[in-house]
Amino acid sequence: MMQPEHQLYSYTYLYKITSTSPSFIHKMIGLFVSSLDEYVSELELLQQSNNLHELKKVLHKMKPSMMNLEIKGAGEILGKVSESSAWTCATSDSIRQLTNTLKEIKPLMEQDLHELSKEVS
Repeated sequence: MMQPEHQLYSYTYLYKITSTSPSFIHKMIGLFVSSLDEYVSELELLQQSNNLHELKKVLHKMKPSMMNLEIKGAGEILGKVSESSAWTCATSDSIRQLTNTLKEIKPLMEQDLHELSKEVS
């Protein structure tokens, strides 16, 4: 089974927990990709409102998929934000970084989905 290798994220964990089901992996990646636009727009709105409480809720919702897909820097950013008690410049930087990463990931994962769908069909 083909396992795409990437700098910004990894499917190692997904492959470890499913080992044999390309269709499950395809589904997981597909779900994440279909949520990416929503995640990005939520994060961009929060950048403007600086609402830490809302931000924590949004990140909490994103966390499982980001951890499963081992998104680069996500764990660190989630940790930092969940510990903060006020919105700071560091919060803005972290969210900007995360947003950019998610935007960068989208076309890459779409390509992976395309590759994987050849195996699934």
